[in-house]
Amino acid sequence: MSPLSFLQWLLVLPLQTWATDGSSSTQCRQLGGSNILEDPSLSQDGDVILGGLFPLYIQPVPPETTLTEPPKLPQCQRLQARSMRWAQGMVFAVEEINQNPYLLPGVKLGYRIVDSCAQHPWSLWGALALVSGRNHTCSKVPVIIGDATSRQCIILSRTLGPLGIPLVSYRASCACLSNRREFPNFFRTIPSDYYQARTMAQLAKRFGWTWVGAIAEDNEYGLSLIQTFSEEVLGAGVCLAFIATLSRKRLEQDVAQAAAVVERSSARVILLFAWYTDVETLLLELIRRNVTGRQFLASEAWSTSDRLLRNTALSSIARGVLGVAIRSAPIPGLEEHLRSLHPSHEPGSTLMRELWELLFGCKPVGGNSSAAQLLPSCVGTQTLQSAQNIFTDTSQLRTTYNIYLAVYAVAHALHSQLSCTGNNGTDRSSQCATTEDLQPKQLLAHLNQVHFTTQHGEEVQFAGGDFRAVYDIVSWQDNPDGSLKYVNIGKMEGSKLHIKDSAIVWVGGAKMVRGDRQI
Repeated sequence: MSPLSFLQWLLVLPLQTWATDGSSSTQCRQLGGSNILEDPSLSQDGDVILGGLFPLYIQPVPPETTLTEPPKLPQCQRLQARSMRWAQGMVFAVEEINQNPYLLPGVKLGYRIVDSCAQHPWSLWGALALVSGRNHTCSKVPVIIGDATSRQCIILSRTLGPLGIPLVSYRASCACLSNRREFPNFFRTIPSDYYQARTMAQLAKRFGWTWVGAIAEDNEYGLSLIQTFSEEVLGAGVCLAFIATLSRKRLEQDVAQAAAVVERSSARVILLFAWYTDVETLLLELIRRNVTGRQFLASEAWSTSDRLLRNTALSSIARGVLGVAIRSAPIPGLEEHLRSLHPSHEPGSTLMRELWELLFGCKPVGGNSSAAQLLPSCVGTQTLQSAQNIFTDTSQLRTTYNIYLAVYAVAHALHSQLSCTGNNGTDRSSQCATTEDLQPKQLLAHLNQVHFTTQHGEEVQFAGGDFRAVYDIVSWQDNPDGSLKYVNIGKMEGSKLHIKDSAIVWVGGAKMVRGDRQI
């Protein structure tokens, strides 16, 4: 086992952890006296419990300062319908596997899903609670599906790595996480950003864009994309006119500076590697400055954002965006699962109650959240059966499908771990287990060997923890109501780029956007 850093030792010491001798302590201890992870959450008992980390909420409540009690991590607010669909994608996958007579026969999977609040303190706290068994049943999880960002997964992998606990992310795409020496317990079902940057470089070369600007998040995600893009176009005559960065901590200042750079620059093609909320702020600032005629090349973080597409104020500047997107795939049965959900089926669920408040603007029976005090009571006719919203929309499943694949990858690894018999066919080897003595390090070894084909014919395996590179290429085009929509106009598979040029709508209605240096 790798030596624990002092910080990791402090974090892990109070927890009920997986012991190195195959046993675990029997006492389920508390995490600092906080109860933030008890509710809201999603859970189901089983022979093996899978952990899940999702950014269900995105905004921490400002803590109350007091000198009489120890500080606690505050609750979070602003439930996200899309993230709830992600979590239900994991629930659906577990239920589907439990009904499969050939995958993990005789073994019932359970789950324990908690909120990571889209920030690393909550993500780390949630992960430690899951692996320590600090939940309703005191059941430890041997693996975690999550989290959503690279920064959080870097912290989680380094913290959980010495314990041998695997982490399977559905959205963390930083190329840095491909380093198996630093992150030996990390896996993902989204391609590394190395391949996204290569895709963007191929697009630039294909369309003859030799003079482009770049705006990126000031973190591992954005900076690594720019570095890889620069390396890929080296020698191809493509030059970066400028590089501007955005930081969430000083967003207003950075957006103003980036917009000013775009305004002054002769570059007409702009690479934009940023989170969709930051992109929205930047685009609105460019509109305010009356900066038009720029062709944006979007990263997967915003290329399919419903929020941006529905914002009619952005149409004048965002029409014609060309983007790289996580590939989409169908999940048969998921829509029926989502539409069957109702607060009356889970009367004690805070998440279901708040989802109803978000989608229908009314308070279900028994609702008692702070927001619900201002809402009318639901009349009982609100259901998801015919509702059209982000939560029920399964037409373009991208992150949700990544989560679905992650759960299945873990299930196949568990199947291998629980059914193997050892090298001689009779004695169980050190990598075999039962549900009573299942060890995360064994599961880690089996995840490295996972290789199966989905019901849709997609081959799934990890190459050093990484997933194969497949992207959709999308074009932003007009909707009749004045909003925008994205249309799939191509695909990137491995190193092969396939594009239907005639389906592209360029900014300003041009037949092609010039990307050379204009004097």
